[in-house]
Amino acid sequence: MSGFFTREEVNNDLNLLAINYQACRDEYRQAKHRLVYIDSDDGSKIAPLFGKYHPKTDLAELERIYDQAVYVNPEYDIFYTQNTVYMPTLFDLCLKVGIRERCSIQLLPPGECIDWTTKSDPVYDEDMIIRGLWGIDINPQNQETIQLLVQDSTNGVVNEVMMNNRLHFYWGKTPHHIFSNLSTPMVCLSFDNVVPIDNLL
Repeated sequence: MSGFFTREEVNNDLNLLAINYQACRDEYRQAKHRLVYIDSDDGSKIAPLFGKYHPKTDLAELERIYDQAVYVNPEYDIFYTQNTVYMPTLFDLCLKVGIRERCSIQLLPPGECIDWTTKSDPVYDEDMIIRGLWGIDINPQNQETIQLLVQDSTNGVVNEVMMNNRLHFYWGKTPHHIFSNLSTPMVCLSFDNVVPIDNLL
């Protein structure tokens, strides 16, 4: 299994995010102090935006976990949080490009790294859940860097430098790690994509 995948393999419509990068970055900078974050078990902070809605979804429990109001949009079959109210441009673009699974803003504090980990995503017969990261506000100073490393079954550990308006795609069940020596926070959009396996092999 390849370490990284391309936008063309996952969802070429995601190019619309790149076209509108500046508007999304500026919107985030204006809204960041109003967003509600929760702590993730990997050391980062997550501002949940939306996710796939199921009839059995416990909205009251989500509101407790996310510490904010949660709503349902039956047209797109999603639930969404109060955070989206502060980022309407990004929210609208995500829906336009077809994101319907888990979607949030991820913030990695200065000086923090994410240790090697794998995600317990569901396994399907004909599809795979491919995780996407899109740099929104990443500002390395001098020789600072932030890199996403993935264990490739063929080539060993492979890496991509994370930067503004760059998309990264990998299988969450693949061991992965984020190294950072940034003196400023790393902010990206983190989202899941259900992709036919035949598109990836």
